[in-house]
Amino acid sequence: MTRNQEIDTLLRSLDVADHKAPVDNERARADLLRILSTDPVQAPSPGPSTKTAAGKGRRLGGTGWTARRVAVVGGMVAVVTAGLVVLPSLSGGDPAFASWTPAPAGMTETERNSAAAECRASKKNVGGGMYADDVDSAAVAIAERRGVWTTVVLTGEDGFSALCITDDAVSLFGKGMIGSVGKSTAHPVPGPRGLTATALGTGTMSAGDISIAAGDAGSDILAVVYRSRTRGDVTATVSRGHFALWLPGDELRNASSDGVEVEVSYEDGTTGTSRLTL
Repeated sequence: MTRNQEIDTLLRSLDVADHKAPVDNERARADLLRILSTDPVQAPSPGPSTKTAAGKGRRLGGTGWTARRVAVVGGMVAVVTAGLVVLPSLSGGDPAFASWTPAPAGMTETERNSAAAECRASKKNVGGGMYADDVDSAAVAIAERRGVWTTVVLTGEDGFSALCITDDAVSLFGKGMIGSVGKSTAHPVPGPRGLTATALGTGTMSAGDISIAAGDAGSDILAVVYRSRTRGDVTATVSRGHFALWLPGDELRNASSDGVEVEVSYEDGTTGTSRLTL
């Protein structure tokens, strides 16, 4: 059995899709220690495309989505490779995303600072604190609302990013969230008219499935819109060289490998399309 196959086998043994099943903490911790003692698998070198990020999406049972391998066991998260770690939501106060809106709303400075602080706190101890310094030094690229839902994107050096989405109806991040944290190390910074996805796929929250697309945006990009077959036009927030959008449902479950098209508006008044993949 190869090292990658061994890791995959261990990850499947840690799947928490069945939340009613008893958790064997002793076995889980032993498996986590075994995984963490394994040398990380290096991401492949990027190809000629400027729109390709490292990794392939892989759904973990029903617990979330990721751009690389992760294990989530009873609140413990083990990072197997340098990549994005999914943190599933625990509970919520907006069933079926009743308040969600396809266009984002802004936040006051106080709301923005509070949301960013809570997002930082939720990421500090992920993977045993392996990203703690990155989280502390990261800047707030995006802070938005969609109904009672809050989204924060933190960004830093060496491809670091952290994404937090939570139901603000239940005391911001106090009742759980879904998101990602890590470094996308094998994709180039996009050109002025380019888009690069660093988070793309479908996960599950207590309110239902959620599809997410987020990443880096070129300096000439003013707007990004995903034309959903079920939700209509979903507008991304574009800010400080980054973009983020999400919608209820699992429309983007295969987007990391199959790709998804979005419409892009540029500073010169023209529009075009960009295909996002991981």
